[in-house]
Amino acid sequence: MAISADVDGRQDQDTIQPLLVPSVPPAADSISVELGSEGAANASTTAEADLDIDELLHCSNVKSESKLLLQSALPIIMSTTTQLLIMLPMMSAVGGLGTAALASMNLVSIYAGLCGIAPLSGMAMALDSLCSQAFTAAKDKRMLGLYLQRVFVLIVGIEAVIYPLWWNAQPIFKHIGVPDEIARIAGQMLRLYFFGVGALLVYECLKSYLFAQGIRRAAVIGQACCLPLIWLSIWLLISNDATSLGILGVPSVIIVAGLCFGIFSFVFIARVDGYQCWGGWSRAAFSGLWPVFKLGIAGSTITFFEMISLHMIDLGVLFLDAPTMAAQAILAVLLSGTSYFGTGFAIAACNRVGNMLGSQLPNKALLTVYVTLSIAFSTFAVLCGVVVANREAIAGLFSDDAKVVAILSAHIPWAAVGGTVQGASMALSGILRGQGRQSLIARIRIASFAGIALPLSVVAVVGFKWQLAGLWFGYVSGAAVSMCGQIYAVLTTDWNNEVELCQHRILHVNTITLE
Repeated sequence: MAISADVDGRQDQDTIQPLLVPSVPPAADSISVELGSEGAANASTTAEADLDIDELLHCSNVKSESKLLLQSALPIIMSTTTQLLIMLPMMSAVGGLGTAALASMNLVSIYAGLCGIAPLSGMAMALDSLCSQAFTAAKDKRMLGLYLQRVFVLIVGIEAVIYPLWWNAQPIFKHIGVPDEIARIAGQMLRLYFFGVGALLVYECLKSYLFAQGIRRAAVIGQACCLPLIWLSIWLLISNDATSLGILGVPSVIIVAGLCFGIFSFVFIARVDGYQCWGGWSRAAFSGLWPVFKLGIAGSTITFFEMISLHMIDLGVLFLDAPTMAAQAILAVLLSGTSYFGTGFAIAACNRVGNMLGSQLPNKALLTVYVTLSIAFSTFAVLCGVVVANREAIAGLFSDDAKVVAILSAHIPWAAVGGTVQGASMALSGILRGQGRQSLIARIRIASFAGIALPLSVVAVVGFKWQLAGLWFGYVSGAAVSMCGQIYAVLTTDWNNEVELCQHRILHVNTITLE
């Protein structure tokens, strides 16, 4: 058997070995898998007829697609707030440990993002494309379980390669001039933090596996069940003097969070829903890794340049005064708020587009694009207007310092516009990921950062002396160019060709021989 995939999942041929799942009896041609209620509803698209292009924008079709998209996006948006609901109480607890602890947390966040989360999250991102298309195109739905196992194998391999960077972070920090105390604390934290990040990445992979099947309630239920345990661990491991581990309580809480969410997801899949696409552990997971790896590397590149674009402002502001640094910390929080909505739209659009391509419904995929972009642009435009109109009140909520409030009031419009562009760009990237075009997104992000954002920031700050506004000008300009590039890519997509590419990718894995 073979699977077609280059970096976009398009051209190369890689052999897929037979799945070895003795507990499941083989079938002659294909294997029927009884899906749960949510999964069955999502898989039903395979039986639908495609829309005529003339009726694409009829009111009933747009209304139905909007309802489906919002039903998918809202639970995802709720689940993405998990990080915020963990970080806010944890940062409050860390504040009681002293200034050095807070500074170390910021350093750990940047280092972990660039040297761990970026390369690992790309592997999870590959599942968005592979699983969503396979769920409706593959005759044997257990192909999703095989893809999931392959990503697990790749994550373990990458972790083995990058862990020395985490173990030896302290001398690296000292070499670049970080104060000794902060370098020591951050280095100690990273040695444990690594395992928490790994556990959370496994959870993200399981979420992608479930989302591709249309199973969204697991993330919301998991949030409700696990967050109280995590908040308790914050109190026990950081805040409570009798049981506190000090600053090492922070990575310990992250490990607890990863284990809670991961164990819950495994139990949900095994006992409630999602097991239908699993099929059991297989030695085939160790073959056919290259196409998945190439998709993952493209996703890692996307995440890396998203992070470095944001950190460009954080690093640049270090050379400015204290009130400006404080204002930027608040602006970063405001900007991150839009990412929750953007992630929801991106994942919902990615899965929906992938499902439509797998079902050979190109016009319905196009309808998903129109509806996604309409809702996303409208939502972020309204959010931008509300934030800009209330910028002085928002600034007053975050600080009592007159200088900080003045800086915030002047720069909140930059954050609002940046959030709008970022959110819309995330929705567009979700559409392209549904097609398996991560490498195109990566090229656009690299070009917009290196060719637009970075040079314009330098010119604005050094040449025009715009200071913080100059940094935001460069970021927003680069993000806008990236958004326009993705708009062009989406609008010029040949959807019939994308269906053929999807079917060719899945063709040789439709029937999985079992031993």
